[in-house]
Amino acid sequence: MEIYFDNAATTPLSSRAAKAYIETADLYPGNPSSIHRLGRKAKEELERRRCHIASLLGVNERNLIFTSGATESISLFFSSLLWMEKGTIVVSRIEHEAVTSWMTYLKKIGWNIVKIKAKGGFVSPEELYSSLTPDTKVVAVMAVNNVTGAIEDTKSLVECVRRYEKENGRKILFFSDSVQALGKTGLDLKGSDVDGASFSAHKINGPRGVGLLYAKNPEMIRPIASAGGQESGHRGGTENLPGVAAFDEALTEWMENREKDEKRIGEYNKMLRESLSKLGLEIISPKSASPYILSVISPLPSEVFTRMLMDKGFCVSSGSACSNNAKGKSEGILEAMGIRNEKAKRAIRISMGRDTKEEDIISLCKAFGELING
Repeated sequence: MEIYFDNAATTPLSSRAAKAYIETADLYPGNPSSIHRLGRKAKEELERRRCHIASLLGVNERNLIFTSGATESISLFFSSLLWMEKGTIVVSRIEHEAVTSWMTYLKKIGWNIVKIKAKGGFVSPEELYSSLTPDTKVVAVMAVNNVTGAIEDTKSLVECVRRYEKENGRKILFFSDSVQALGKTGLDLKGSDVDGASFSAHKINGPRGVGLLYAKNPEMIRPIASAGGQESGHRGGTENLPGVAAFDEALTEWMENREKDEKRIGEYNKMLRESLSKLGLEIISPKSASPYILSVISPLPSEVFTRMLMDKGFCVSSGSACSNNAKGKSEGILEAMGIRNEKAKRAIRISMGRDTKEEDIISLCKAFGELING
């Protein structure tokens, strides 16, 4: 039997979410865009779910756009820049590939891209402020890093951007990739005053293929595909109502148990830190990081050590799952944090979820000990 420690990549579908998916698919067979009775019922259920998710996030339902996942949510936000006058985008060096791939394209068509450091995994408000210019139109800093779990002080970062706005009389959009923050931190979209944020259901025991874009000003979002005019014209295509219902239930479950789970997972994180440190391993996740993610430097290349752990029945990651398909991306993120390349190539990510048990932690620590001490 394999013990799963790769929850930052994806999480198993919860029984509550699975039940909601099946029941919704059965009860609402109509297309929400159809004008007949079954279509209207489906539309009502879609909007009911949107309102409930909005209440959980503390925002207005008009600010939420359902997508196929965080990558599409990010694309929907940044593709909207194609309709704007070109300027400068300030982006942290530790962003997910879903964000950085857009920087490559936008640079080719004339946008100026400024990358800022994140020493130790954190972007400092002072460095962000000093990087802003009258030509800056967008700032992108993720909420929780997917490799080390470092939690950014988003509120302070946005505040320094808003201060610069007032001083120069120019609007600057702030985008926060919040995939690893949803349900796991005290996420406050309204209080932090971000302009856009991306989320994905499968990171919180919801289904794959369902995501969410928060847009403070939905009017600035221009659709990638306008056909059909769904999602108030922001995203064409038939809405995945069963997926949305399952997303809603999964998020509700996480929010109901957030404080209790955060405390429990925090204890597991502490156990891992103490045990692995005693084995001589270097912990690279900050102490203030999300308790759900712990990255360490292994004694061997990460791909070798993850296979050795796999042979013992443990699923961990040698970086983010997305970067495993794009060689070297996680190493680049770690180098941007100040970790030497030689060490970055030996990084192992252990990520926990709501299903993680204390005995799983004990077994993993034992396996590390056996591999390191022979």
